[in-house]
Amino acid sequence: MRREPTAEAAEPIAFWERYEGHPYALPDPVVLDAAQVASIRAAVRDAWSIYARVAHLLQALPNDGLDALGIPAIAHEIVRLRDATAGPTLIGRFDFLFDGVSFRVVELNAETPFFIVESFAENGRRARAAGLHDPNEGECDHLRDALDAALGPLRSGARVGVTALNVYREDVGTATYLRDLIASRVEAEVAFVPVHELTVEDGVVRDTQGPLDVLYRCYPLEHFAADRGGRALFDAVGRGACRLLNPPSALLLQSKATEALIWGLYERGELFDEAERAAIARVFLPTYLDRPDDGETYVRKPVLGREGIGVGVVAPDGTEIAHGERPRSDAYARQPVVYQRYVRAPRRRVRRADDVLIDGEELTTCFVVAGHPSAVGMRIGGTVTDAWSYFAPVGIARMPPSAR
Repeated sequence: MRREPTAEAAEPIAFWERYEGHPYALPDPVVLDAAQVASIRAAVRDAWSIYARVAHLLQALPNDGLDALGIPAIAHEIVRLRDATAGPTLIGRFDFLFDGVSFRVVELNAETPFFIVESFAENGRRARAAGLHDPNEGECDHLRDALDAALGPLRSGARVGVTALNVYREDVGTATYLRDLIASRVEAEVAFVPVHELTVEDGVVRDTQGPLDVLYRCYPLEHFAADRGGRALFDAVGRGACRLLNPPSALLLQSKATEALIWGLYERGELFDEAERAAIARVFLPTYLDRPDDGETYVRKPVLGREGIGVGVVAPDGTEIAHGERPRSDAYARQPVVYQRYVRAPRRRVRRADDVLIDGEELTTCFVVAGHPSAVGMRIGGTVTDAWSYFAPVGIARMPPSAR
């Protein structure tokens, strides 16, 4: 389930305007003020400081601890690899809900975050067209710098592959956008590589043109783990024959069980100092491996769920009062789940591209790139954000000269 192309943007990046025949991009940007954008990025700094604090702890977990995070057994060793240049993850995306006071972490998409083209490229085009300031101005350059720095010096003749399924326009569009960013800085051959063209021969990771030194993934590690050639790929990476970006350790941060670990340590008064505990209280939500009997409403999530699949909102009496897409396979059913305290999202009436007015709930997003807050964005949809939720461009109203 991904988005399909129906039009090209006015600038060189082809963008998917529709999803399975339905409007995806909203025509009117949501107007934010500079203080709101600053608050979103402050929440990222708070949240990332906590994730960075537990990253090494996660890598030191025994196998049963990795099982509790939902890490496939075949990937246990590879997620323990440390990448000194990229860190625990290079590019991640936080999803937040605003509770009326603070932006609260819903999850960290640390593994293969999408919404990159929307946030770093398309948002600015639409904000400027509406006479608004792009809050993400300059962030594309920062993203390019981070990719360049993380790749570091490459050997002469090195090849970098950016891989994704070539079935879905969003996957291909995101991969080619990243390919072009990397190629603009790195002195190496950089190619888009459909996942089905990847092979491992004699311990060497290859595409149809030859060996690959680095593989940037727009394809999740747990999907590689389920694929026939996954073990061979992981063995090659473990031997240093090929490097993965985001690094494999990103899967540990991706797991929603990590939020339960963070909250559990916070409640027990362990690991974190006073400043860190204050940051957790500001931006995290109570999250548990088992649903508390405390009379509160919780959101049940598979630990490695994506696009709202398998997510349910559970009332105090155990009744499911809202849900995302039902799983089409047992892959999600086999995963451990977490229960996160439910927060009612802000609602907003918006106009779709077909001029239909809808009332939707806001999910605020912000990327973290090389440990720093980056591009902000917004999705508007149902109680559970899923593939049917809309891309809402965001912009800051320009101050008139007399007010400056």
